[in-house]
Amino acid sequence: MAYSATKPAKTAPFKDYLNYYMDRVGLSQNRLAVCARINQSRLNKIYNGAIKNVGVDTLVCICLALGLNEDETCDLLARQERAFSPAEPAHQAYLELIRIYSKKEIIYDTTPQNLSTILEYADAYLRERKFTELPNANLD
Repeated sequence: MAYSATKPAKTAPFKDYLNYYMDRVGLSQNRLAVCARINQSRLNKIYNGAIKNVGVDTLVCICLALGLNEDETCDLLARQERAFSPAEPAHQAYLELIRIYSKKEIIYDTTPQNLSTILEYADAYLRERKFTELPNANLD
């Protein structure tokens, strides 16, 4: 069954788009925090706009966990005044991961322990290419 909620207006804030994407895959903010390996409090602050200058790597964690495609990811980053830099090799690796994850079937109806492993492939991909792994609040 296709998801039928109306996409937010082009001028809608980050929060509205994040809600739309979470609803589309059936994730609560808490479960998104687990999938994206972000502390729940930090995700809530990002969501509410209380944290400025959110890192591209943190936003990529959110986008990968939601299975967003490249256009959706670039749009969501722009709503946080962030963008991928063509001059930054790690950003090009992030874009490739976005392309890979947007085609993956992600199982969200599983245990929190399994949800926290969603980004393991991304970490392996980055390590193989000699880049730093994505942030992981579970290791802090």
